[in-house]
Amino acid sequence: MKEEIEASLRFATSRGEEFEGHLVKLGRFEAVFDLYAPDDSLRMSEVLPQFSLKLREQTLYEGKATVSSMVNHGNHITCRALLDERGVNTAMLSEGAVSFAEFQKRWLTGYRILPEFKIVVTDVTILLSQVQRWLDYVQLTLRANNNGTADQEEQRFIEDLAPRVINSFNALHERFEEIAYRIEPELREAHHNFTWREWGPYFLCTPFGYRTFYKPLGYAGDYEMMDMIHRNAPEGDTLFAKAMHALLVSQWPAESVRLRIAHLKQKLINEVARVVRSGRRARILNVGCGPGREVQYFLRESALGNHADFTFVDFNEETLKYAREQFEETRRQFAPMATLETRHMSVHTLLRSAVKRPAAAVVTKETYDFVYCAGLYDYLADATCKALVQVFYNMIEPGGLVCVANMHDAKPFRNFIEFVLDWHLIYRDSARLWRFVPDDPAAENAVIAEPTAVNLFLESRRPA
Repeated sequence: MKEEIEASLRFATSRGEEFEGHLVKLGRFEAVFDLYAPDDSLRMSEVLPQFSLKLREQTLYEGKATVSSMVNHGNHITCRALLDERGVNTAMLSEGAVSFAEFQKRWLTGYRILPEFKIVVTDVTILLSQVQRWLDYVQLTLRANNNGTADQEEQRFIEDLAPRVINSFNALHERFEEIAYRIEPELREAHHNFTWREWGPYFLCTPFGYRTFYKPLGYAGDYEMMDMIHRNAPEGDTLFAKAMHALLVSQWPAESVRLRIAHLKQKLINEVARVVRSGRRARILNVGCGPGREVQYFLRESALGNHADFTFVDFNEETLKYAREQFEETRRQFAPMATLETRHMSVHTLLRSAVKRPAAAVVTKETYDFVYCAGLYDYLADATCKALVQVFYNMIEPGGLVCVANMHDAKPFRNFIEFVLDWHLIYRDSARLWRFVPDDPAAENAVIAEPTAVNLFLESRRPA
């Protein structure tokens, strides 16, 4: 039975939508609440910039929160949001509100850290602190002896050093992941907070760590984060920041994203070639487009780019603007006959439109030969994912293909990105992806993986 707390809970999303929830559990680092709203109202890792908790008109918490889990019960969603300690009204708590006696108890007992976990976290802290001191000294030395080549020397130095630092970190990190999976659920947030306090400063000094943690566009995995992963190079203001940045973009999730792009680029080549053989241009829809890096690679590497018309859909206008600029620059150089239409639309709007209009005319009046969505399913509830696959399938021409991607918890990385970067995903294995196949017994369905097995792809082809 859920523990009910008589408190008011209100929040606004980064899109400006306002909701009221029913608080069912409050801990030092989290709030669990029921939301009686459509299951597409929130998504994983979404930042709620205005999150307010009040008890009898007195503010308990006011600040930002990050969605870390969601459970759909049919008529409502139970959500778990991580809280920022700076938003807690400690003065209110110290007054000993009777309704929150249990909350205060959890506040004190939340510091219980597994001894073996504390050891591995401390070992990593010692490693990182020593590397930082040494690299700061090296940087000062190189710049003191500046003969006009300091930047080049720093670059050569960090490119040689970074793999060694990464290997040293990874050996300890695998132990960290192993222990983290054994943490009891009620102690997980305490371990999360302990890890972040120890490691946060070492990773937030990097461009990737900073942007991932603070999520300036209101969500994780934005176009600039993806581009940092694709660049896969040391970046930052100091040698240490560059080494830590290189470490972050070398981990399993980043490697799987690069392989996902390669997979989608090959799919573009295959599908456009299939359509061109029938004597017409290919129509391609990319939902949740991000920077559209796979399309840029496709246009650069294949003459088929001149035979393709693209539609990019994304809920963020800044992302669409950036994706169009990158597309146009690539098109001018490599595929002048390629075209692009952009649509500012969320998947929630897309789904609602599908109910009101014929499914094949949700985005434009045309159907498509290839519809794909890579990166969004990691944040969306099962019901939304299932509905989207059906909408995509209804859009495609006979012989057309739908492809959606989802992260699988197949390699040691999940706890690190949750504890340090506040990056929470919905992981699904092949069995869960199979639940999303379209409602057409004639559809040709498959679930495949890229080489790391971290990204899985559900593919559904309409019979020709």
